[in-house]
Amino acid sequence: MKRFRKTAPALLLALALMLTACGGGTRTPSSDSGTTAAPTTAAAAQTTATLIFVQTADLDETVARTEHFSFTLGEMLYMIASITANLTYYGVDPSVSLKEQAFPDGSGKTWFDIVIEESVAYAEEQLLYCEAALAKGYQNDAADDERIADMKKTAEENAATYGWDIETYFQQFFGTNIRWKDLEGVFRKGFLSEKVRTDLLASEYTAEELEKEYQDNVKKYAIVDYYVVDLGDGEAIPDEVIAAARTALGSASGAEVYRAAVQDFLQAVKTPEDIEAAGGIGAYTDNYLKTATRTGISYSESELYDWAFADDTKEGDILLVENEKTNAPYAYCLLKKPYKDTTVTVDIRHILFKTGTPYATQEEARAMADKIYNEWVEGGASEEKFIELCAQYSADSNASDGGIYTDVYEGQMVQTFNDWCFDAARKPGDHGIVDTEYGSHMMYFIGRNEKWETAVTNGLLSRDYDALMEEQKAKTPVQTDEQLARQINW
Repeated sequence: MKRFRKTAPALLLALALMLTACGGGTRTPSSDSGTTAAPTTAAAAQTTATLIFVQTADLDETVARTEHFSFTLGEMLYMIASITANLTYYGVDPSVSLKEQAFPDGSGKTWFDIVIEESVAYAEEQLLYCEAALAKGYQNDAADDERIADMKKTAEENAATYGWDIETYFQQFFGTNIRWKDLEGVFRKGFLSEKVRTDLLASEYTAEELEKEYQDNVKKYAIVDYYVVDLGDGEAIPDEVIAAARTALGSASGAEVYRAAVQDFLQAVKTPEDIEAAGGIGAYTDNYLKTATRTGISYSESELYDWAFADDTKEGDILLVENEKTNAPYAYCLLKKPYKDTTVTVDIRHILFKTGTPYATQEEARAMADKIYNEWVEGGASEEKFIELCAQYSADSNASDGGIYTDVYEGQMVQTFNDWCFDAARKPGDHGIVDTEYGSHMMYFIGRNEKWETAVTNGLLSRDYDALMEEQKAKTPVQTDEQLARQINW
């Protein structure tokens, strides 16, 4: 049996946000609130204008509950703050209330609506995970207590640098009156649910189970290769040119026939100067078809994919799909029937000792990497210790995830990093040091997979996750009060 280490099928984003939001002082508390003197107590913070949002609802009221666990409004407030902090990527203005910013899907919902819905759904999921953990005999343990104590200590140290107490620090950090007790409540439920997720992710599936799942759901896991040319080409193409291309491709088959028709089409619509600059119409067509090639594309519900997966469709067959907005169709040519993606990928961990910051030179970075690496090897070279060291030393963004990169394909990483990962002799548990232009990397090799195996494994994990959630929901239903959550002022 083969073990796969993949991302959990459930949403783990919020947990990742929890674990990084207050650790290490990586984010500077709000300094643009207009205050000229930082408050020194939580009470003072809530009576000044330094907070962007002041909650008037009782933060200890319950938003969601199961038989043994609950989410308070204060804990929900923290979840909303954590999620909102990452919305600037989607064009959200953090200085404007989410209630005043429309969600761009035409539904009439605001970003506040979406964040509330996602936060409540996350709370429900966490509560079900916690109930499942309790049923399996898990509980928060001394290791969880230590992690929480370390987080609080770090936050207190960060707060002290501003002359604040911990409550004021979080209020400034998040722009609202979040309390430490709210964060701790979320952390404890997160750590408890993490134990069940760890069990789930440790699931092992036999080669026979993987193959059966693949064959039973070929459309879900197989991939196809094809050409696609827009016969409208984003321009005002003469009707007669489109008609000629439609006639040439409409009842034809074969990649060479397709290429010839595309060449005639390009000859008619491209300028002689462009064609000459490309080296002639033949070279122009070849380059054009390179950009028109789609490889390794997975199934989706559409006329194209139903055609590609049909038993009577052959490689080289051509399909015209009408564009409803123009009078010109898209022309497809099937290059390869649906197939199993056997591309090899690797899962690795690394710890980046980065040059520039905090190490001034490559030599300094390498010296530190050698020191930590040798100490780790002398201590037994365990993966668990590697993960711990990663959180402590790595300058990469995935430090809190144990420095893991999954499904790395050949050529994805810089050369020396890539060469180490894809050494044919590499085996699980291998380790070493690699130097790149970014610094020195402590490396740990987890294993290699084929892409189809990864996709099928994640599909089975998703199936098992859904089954777990449905089973737990039947045993311990979740009661939620979304209207209470909407009293949050954000």
